[in-house]
Amino acid sequence: MGGKEETTKKVVSNLLLFLLVFGLAVTVNPTAFKKRFKKPLPLVIGLGCQFVVLPVLGFVCCLVFFKDDPLYGIPLIATASSPGGSYSNWWCSIFNADLPLSMAMTTSSSLLSALTLPANILLYTELAFPKETQVKLSWDGLFTTITLVIVGIFSGLFVGKTYPRYKQRLNVLGNVCGAALVLFGFFLSSNSSAPIWDRDWKFYVGVTLPCVFGLIISLAMARLCRLKRPSCLAVAIEVCYQNTAIPLAVILNSFSDDPKYCGEHIGEEEKCDAVGLALGVPTYYQMVQIFSLAVCCLLCWKGGWTLAPKDESFFNVIGKNHQVEEKEEEEEEE
Repeated sequence: MGGKEETTKKVVSNLLLFLLVFGLAVTVNPTAFKKRFKKPLPLVIGLGCQFVVLPVLGFVCCLVFFKDDPLYGIPLIATASSPGGSYSNWWCSIFNADLPLSMAMTTSSSLLSALTLPANILLYTELAFPKETQVKLSWDGLFTTITLVIVGIFSGLFVGKTYPRYKQRLNVLGNVCGAALVLFGFFLSSNSSAPIWDRDWKFYVGVTLPCVFGLIISLAMARLCRLKRPSCLAVAIEVCYQNTAIPLAVILNSFSDDPKYCGEHIGEEEKCDAVGLALGVPTYYQMVQIFSLAVCCLLCWKGGWTLAPKDESFFNVIGKNHQVEEKEEEEEEE
């Protein structure tokens, strides 16, 4: 039963992931999508923050808060080194940031992560814990996620261009699957025997800071480079929102319930739950990034940094596809 349950979980999560990306990609104008690659500055800024700034922030927080604690340090480095999650496209769609740029960044980061992810994890774990066990990557899970995102984006672009009358319906399907994917992830993490609400202060501060500083730094860098405000928000969302499924796979393949991992986290007679403790890092990071992005997106909307009018009602903002208006303008300019 255990094997069947694990297979079912993977099938459901992968199906939701594909439908999410596919449903969002159908609303993107292929012309606008191609333009983001012809003007690479936003991509360079976003990818630089994604694969250089954020891993460095994770490494620094690891040295400051988890210097002698690989049980938290290695998962934090793996989380900060992961590519952007495809759910970032959902945030850009709901809050009307630059969705074509978000799609372009997701595609680029997914492709580059095949090299940058193992390189960053191996580099920073060796620097932080030179004498600790080596991290083993789950290559099957990694490349399955990357493949689903890439296929979902390009198939969605094709269907959106070929069958434009279905755009709105498929977009709603993508948004629903995105919400279901988040709820599914929280449901799975809640089964851990080591709850994330029972940790010391270093855990919460150390995991929170890379996400928050990554969001602020990427937003500031994008604006300093004179990107349009919806594009700045898209860059910040892409950098902040990590694919936490990847560090989960790293943890499951790297840790065991061996007392040497638990150390001071358990008493003498307590059973070691190293996997459950380590899983708390990406689980809590997921919570932090959702809260941080919600606050950031609301402030940007009210500050006029999105494609949605700042005086429009909240439900119209999240329920209406303002990307259509941008597409029409671009077509008129051409």
